[in-house]
Amino acid sequence: MRILVLSKRQYTNKDLIDDLYGRLYEIPKELARLGHEVSGLSLSYRQKNEGHILGMGNDDTLVDWYSFNLGKFIIPGLIRYLDKLQDLCDELKPDIIYACSDAPHVINGVRVAKKNNIPCVVDLYDNYESFKLTNIPGILPLFKRAVRKAAGVVCVSSNLLDYIEKFYCPKGLISVIPNGIPSKLFHPMDRQECRKELGLPMGKTLVGTAGSLGTSRGIDVLFDSFKELATNDPSIHLVLAGPIETDTNIPEDVNIHYLGEVEHEQVPVLFNALDVGVICNRDSSFGRYCFPQKAYEMLACAIPVVAANIGTMSELFSEIPECLYEPGNSQDSVQAIRKQLTYPSSHCIKISTWADLARDLERLFYEIVHCNPS
Repeated sequence: MRILVLSKRQYTNKDLIDDLYGRLYEIPKELARLGHEVSGLSLSYRQKNEGHILGMGNDDTLVDWYSFNLGKFIIPGLIRYLDKLQDLCDELKPDIIYACSDAPHVINGVRVAKKNNIPCVVDLYDNYESFKLTNIPGILPLFKRAVRKAAGVVCVSSNLLDYIEKFYCPKGLISVIPNGIPSKLFHPMDRQECRKELGLPMGKTLVGTAGSLGTSRGIDVLFDSFKELATNDPSIHLVLAGPIETDTNIPEDVNIHYLGEVEHEQVPVLFNALDVGVICNRDSSFGRYCFPQKAYEMLACAIPVVAANIGTMSELFSEIPECLYEPGNSQDSVQAIRKQLTYPSSHCIKISTWADLARDLERLFYEIVHCNPS
C-alpha cells in the first residue's frame, strides 16, 4: 500500500524530524516496516531545514519525509507546500492519505484527498478544539466538516471517540488507536544507577514528573502536594523535567530538582530514578480527551504511578483507583502519593508498542481502501 502522511513538524514540544519523536514519527516508521511505501510531508511553523529527507528512521526502514516552512509571510510558504503536496499525489499515487497533528492538516488532508479521489484517514491524537489554531475564525466549522467527511477517523482515546461521534457525526469508519511506546527504550532499570547518571540524591524518596510544566496541566497541584509531603517528611524530594509554561514558576526549594528539557532517551532514566511518578492534569477540554504519553512510559518502567482522575487516566487505572486523585485537589493528591510510597500498587495494564498500533491502523487502512476502490 502507498501511504502519504501529512503532519505539522513541531508537536508536544518536540520536532518530528530533528528529534525522530512520538506518534507522528513512530507510526509511519512502523507502517514502513510492515512493507508499505510510506512518504510524509511536514509543514513547519518555525524556520527549519527544508527539503527531502531519505531514510529518516533510526533502523533500516526507509521513510521519505519532505519538509517545508510556513514562513513569517505565510502565503508564499503555504503555496510552496500545497504545490509539493499535489506533486506528491501525482507522483506517488497514494492509496490513502493519513492526515494528522492539527485542524488545518485535517482540513487540507480531506480537501486534497477529495480532489484526487483518494480516501483520507484523519488522526486525532488530541482534542484539536483545545489547540490555539482552532480558535482562528472559520477553522472550527471547516474542521468539523472535514472530520465528518473523512473516510476514516482515528481517536487517541475512547473518551475522544465518544465526543467525536456525538458532536461531529463522522460518516467514515472510526477507531481508537492510543499512544504507544518504543519497547526498546522504556523498561525497568537499576534505580541507583539512574539517579547517579542524572545527579539526583541517593537515599532519598523521589517523586516527580516529566513533560509540559504549567498550570494548564495542573502542575500547581503537584507543587502544593510536595510542600505538604516534604513538611512531614524532609527526605521527600521533587524531580521535574520539561518545558515551563510562561505563567508558571517552580518554587525555590533545595529539595526540588529541575533537570530542564531532557533528551527523549533520558526520560526512561528519569522515570526509573523515581519512587513515584505523577501524571498531572486538569478538568479541561484538553485533560478530558488527551492520552498522556508518560502514562505508558512510566508503567513500562514498572514504577508506582499517581494520576489525575480525568479522561483516559480514569479508564486506564479503573482497576487500581488508589492511583488516582481528583484534579485540582492537592489533599487528594497527597493521599494518593503517600499510598503509593507505602503500598505500591501492581498492575496488569497492557502497554501497546508503536508496532502494535501500526498493525491496528493497517487493518483500518485495508478496510477503507477495500470499501473505496479507485
